[in-house]
Amino acid sequence: MKKNWFFFVWFLFLPLVSYAYVPEPKSAGKYFSGKGTKASEQYEATAGMPTYDYGKGIQWGSVHIKPSFDYRLRWDDNVFFEESNEKNDIVNSFAGETLAELPLGGGQHLLSGAYGFNRELFNRFDSQNHTDQHGKIGIKLNYVPFTLDMEDVLERTVSRANTEFTSRIQRDENAFHSLLEIPFASFFLENEITDFNVGYKTAGNDPFNHNLFTFYQRIGHDWTPSTQILAEYAYTYIHYNNVSNRNGDANQFMLGLRGNFTELIAYQIWGGAQYRIYDEDAQPDFNGFVVRAAAQYQPSEISTWTLRLDRSPQESTFDNQNFYTRNQVTLNWQRQIYERIFWNSHGSVSYHEYSRITKRASTGEETTRRDTLWEAGTGLEYKMPNDIISFVVDWNYVNRDSNLSGLGYESNEISAGVRASF
Repeated sequence: MKKNWFFFVWFLFLPLVSYAYVPEPKSAGKYFSGKGTKASEQYEATAGMPTYDYGKGIQWGSVHIKPSFDYRLRWDDNVFFEESNEKNDIVNSFAGETLAELPLGGGQHLLSGAYGFNRELFNRFDSQNHTDQHGKIGIKLNYVPFTLDMEDVLERTVSRANTEFTSRIQRDENAFHSLLEIPFASFFLENEITDFNVGYKTAGNDPFNHNLFTFYQRIGHDWTPSTQILAEYAYTYIHYNNVSNRNGDANQFMLGLRGNFTELIAYQIWGGAQYRIYDEDAQPDFNGFVVRAAAQYQPSEISTWTLRLDRSPQESTFDNQNFYTRNQVTLNWQRQIYERIFWNSHGSVSYHEYSRITKRASTGEETTRRDTLWEAGTGLEYKMPNDIISFVVDWNYVNRDSNLSGLGYESNEISAGVRASF
C-alpha cells in the first residue's frame, strides 16, 4: 500500500507542463519507486508473477488504451520572467496524452507507447503561444532471475522548467533510461543507464547541443530485513556536438544506505565524490562531494510527506560556463482531507554556484554567479465519483535571487481547470 501511495503522490506533484530532462538515477530501491533487491520475502512471493493492473483504460483487443486530458485557465503575473516591469497575462492551457499498453505473459511483462502534447494560448502576448509534443516507448520484463525496465522519451519543447532560460528556447530532447536488477542470495546488482541528448532549434544556441551518457553500477547487500547497504560507481561521458572545449567525462563513487525506519518512514541516503574533468585545461573542473537523499513519511493512509536532497554539478548554458553546482532541498505534502478532496503542497530551495568568475563590461560586475531559487505551491483536487474527472485549483510561486543584475525574477501563477483520465 505504501508503494502505491508514493506513486500517487509523485504523480500529483509533477509540474502541469510536461518536459524532458536529464533522468535522475532511480536508486531508491523497493522502498520508493524502484524494485531494489530481489532477495526480500516480498520478491520471493511475486518474482516472475503478473504485475499488470487490469481493468483500467479502454481495451482494444489485447491493447489497453489510456487517454488523458487536462485543461487549465491560468493567470501569470510575470510572463517573461523579468526582474522589473513585469507583464501579466491570462493563459489557456490544453494538455493531453494517449498511452497504449500491451501486457505480455498474462501481465508478467509490459510493452507501452504514448504520444502527448501541451498547447498554451496567451491572451495578450500571442508571441508566447506554443505547442510542446512528446512521444515515449517502454518495455518492462519481470523474470525470476532479473527484471529490466527501459524507456525512451522524445520531446520537442520550449518549456523553461528545469533550465536556466527565462525566454522560450525551442529544442528537441531525447531521454533514454534503463534499469537492470539481478538478485543472488542476500546480495543484488543494479545496472542503470541514462542517455540524454538535446538539440537547440534557435539560432545562436547550437553550441549547447550535447549528449550526456551515464552508466551506474551498484552492488548491495540486505544487511537486515529493513536495511540495505550499497556501493555505486558511475561514469558520465560529456560530448558537445559543435564545440570541443566543453567535452569531458566524470567518475563518481558513492556509498548508500536505504530501507525502512519504523513502519512510517522509508529513506535512502547516498554520499560520495565526483571527479568531473573537461578536456580543455583552461576550463574549471568539478572535484567535490555529491549527495542525494530522500525520506518518505506516511503517518496515515491519507497523508504523505516526501523530503528530497541533492548536491550535484549540472551542465550550464550561461556565459560559456561548463557547469554550476546545484544544492537542492524539496518537500512535498499530500493529504486526503475528505473522501474525494485532496490537498497538495510543495516547496523547494536551491542554491546554484557557477564554475568561474563572470566579467560584465556593461555593469562593471566581476564575480562568480550565485543564485538562490525558491519555489512553492499548493492546490486542491476534487475527484468525481466516476474516478475519471477531477477539478483542480493551484497556486505556484517561483523566486530567483541572483547576485548578478538582471538575472533575478519573481512569478506567481494561479490556475483552475479540469482533468480527465480513463
